[in-house]
Parts: sequence; structure tokens; C-alpha cells
Amino acid sequence: MSETYFVTGGTGFIGKRLVETLVASGDKVVCLVRDKARASALARLGADLIEGDLSALEALRRGVERCDGVFHCAGATRESGRREFRIVNAEGTANVAKVLAERGGVPLVALSSLAAAGIGVKDRSGASESDAALAPYRRRVETDAPRPLSAYGRSKLSSERALAELADRVPTTVLRPPYVFGEGDLLSLALFKMAKNRGTFVSPGYVDYFYSFVYVDDLVEVAIAAMRRGERLERSSLDPNGGSDKIGTCSGKGIYFPTCSRIARFSEFGAAIGRAFGREKIAIVKIPPMGVIGTGIYGEIYKALARKKAPLDWNKATEAIRGPWVCSGEKARRDLGVSPSSEIEAQVERAARWYEKENLL
Repeated sequence: MSETYFVTGGTGFIGKRLVETLVASGDKVVCLVRDKARASALARLGADLIEGDLSALEALRRGVERCDGVFHCAGATRESGRREFRIVNAEGTANVAKVLAERGGVPLVALSSLAAAGIGVKDRSGASESDAALAPYRRRVETDAPRPLSAYGRSKLSSERALAELADRVPTTVLRPPYVFGEGDLLSLALFKMAKNRGTFVSPGYVDYFYSFVYVDDLVEVAIAAMRRGERLERSSLDPNGGSDKIGTCSGKGIYFPTCSRIARFSEFGAAIGRAFGREKIAIVKIPPMGVIGTGIYGEIYKALARKKAPLDWNKATEAIRGPWVCSGEKARRDLGVSPSSEIEAQVERAARWYEKENLL
């Protein structure tokens, strides 16, 4: 039986793949878009379009009017001004929850980020045997109290708190994906271009940190499963309960890390990109931390003068020189019955072929 879903952020990397999957399965999709003319690809897929943004309450109300569920994928990953993260990520998410609370009973799956939780947790008891290379860190789990490092991460955590405030009126599941890649990912395009054209891969900082990854199609599968059978958020899900070694805990109910079971160093990801273009060896160029920070400061100056987003600003520089960005997907696999593939090389290969097909390299 087909359902009707309202999707925000349908023109974005993850949102578009979600819309494609829902439509292909026979569901009806309604998308919130800022400009219908620039969202023609969604219309061609068969989605209905409602013009507006996350501040347009009436547009949001029209979107949720007859839907069976809402996927909230819209958000700002980079900002052109200091208030953009708060306006889009925190206040925008609160607006979505507000209109759903007015209707009542409609489930919501909201896309947050590992950045809202923070890097892997220092664990003095020692890492598990399978994660021995991570010591003295371990993978972050949903019951770890969130400790975001950046303005972006803090804004995503604020969005989660806004959802928790209305959790008793809106059945909500929050997903915190780590590094998402795949066909349609324009944020990773520069890394693929360098690997193909120069045989190099840039790694920020001196430490080659481990990362968790998820392929975009696997993330979409997790999101759909979360809509149908995911654990739901509670008002107290993010409340700290204390904990040993100053780690701190919370219930984490209604929150999932959708990630594959494999972790890899950032240089390994770069090597996989190189092999996708027939390069058995690729030069890993490590940028000193002060170089990353300097580029981040330059990005802030550029934003202030040009009022445009910078490829690397202070926010992203802060995240880039810290790590490891690792999390456990065990809860999602157990509750949702979805196991994202760990075949990163094959997935990188598919992404590389997509970039070539679209003449982006």
C-alpha cells in the first residue's frame, strides 16, 4: 500500500536520493522547495512541489496536511553568515516540529549529524578487541552524552533538542549519519578531482584519524526503516545522567547512528578514490593544523566580505583537525534490521563513475 510523504531538503544530495527511492517504490512524495524552477528534477520524478523554506509555516502546513510521514532532510552544512546555522538548522527544525504538533500523530524522521554528538569517546577502560587501533578512543554510541565541537554541530544538537521538546506530540526518530558519500555528493567532488587529475589526496592535520562512513543509498534505506519501525524520541532522551570518567550518559532513545560496521583512516578513503581512477598509489598530502586553521580564518574573512559560503571556514577547520569521527551502528542494525554495506571501495567506484558520467571531473 502506497503512502504519502512530505520531504524537506529534496533538492539536496541525500534528500534527492530519498525522493527517488520513495517514488520508485510507489509512494507519493511532496517536497518543500525554495524555487520550483530549480527543482524541476524532482517534478520530473513525479513529486509534487510546495514553494517555501523552513521559515514559511503556511507552506509547511500545506506539506504535512495529508501526509503519512515526514522526512526532514533540509539543513545548512556551511553558512554564509553567523546566524545561518541557527536559523536553518535549529529554528527551521523547530518549525517543522511545530506544524506536525498542530496536526498530531504524524511520524517524523529527522536527519541530524554525527557532528551533533562529537568525536569518538576517550575510554580509559580500553577499546574493544576489534577496535584496538582506536585506543584510547572507542566508537560513540547513542547513550553517550553529546559533545559537539563546532557551530554546525551545536546547531544540529539544538535541532535535536527542539524535537525532544515536542516528542510527546510528534513521534520522532533522529538519525546522526557520519561521513556520507555516493552519487550526487558535490561536497566530496574536490577530493575526487584531485585524486583523478593530480594523483593526490589532502588529509587535514598531522593525525590520520579514523572515520565512520555510510553510503547514501544505505542511509536512505535506514531512514525508510526508521519511519516504519524506529524507536521514538522522548523529551528526556538527551538529558545527561552522569557517567564514569566524565563521559556522561543519556538515554539516547529515538536516536540512531546509521553507519557501516567498518571504520577507515581518512587516507584509506583517499586511496580507495585513487584506485577507482586506476591509481594504485596516491600521494597523501598532510596539511599542518595551523595551515588548516589559517585557511579557516581566511574562509571567515571571505564570508564576511562576499556574503557567500566558503569551501573551508572556521567551523569546518575545527572539525577537520579533530577526531576520530567514529560511531557504532549496532543499535540501528538491531532495531531496524538494516546493515549498511562495508564495501567502501565498491561504493567509491560507483561514485567515481557518476562524477565521470556527469562530466564533473
